[in-house]
Amino acid sequence: MKVTVVFLGRASEIAGVNIVDVELVDGAKLKDLIEVLGERVSRVISDRYFKGHYIFVLYVNGVPTDDPNRELKNGDRVVFITPEMGG
Repeated sequence: MKVTVVFLGRASEIAGVNIVDVELVDGAKLKDLIEVLGERVSRVISDRYFKGHYIFVLYVNGVPTDDPNRELKNGDRVVFITPEMGG
């Protein structure tokens, strides 16, 4: 299956890309996608996520999620956004 991943704001600077299509096996979960992104896009993404340093807010098809076991489907759009703080 194919999932489109979009990195917005500073997330694109961390990833080094804005949009990438990722091929995954059927039944893959969000954590599987993050692992693949760590291997193919930027190790920072997976290292920070799996060590509990959540530097991204994640959306799947426009719905926010923090569930690494969320099952993905062909055609899903996953968006990574870095939370910004002001003052």
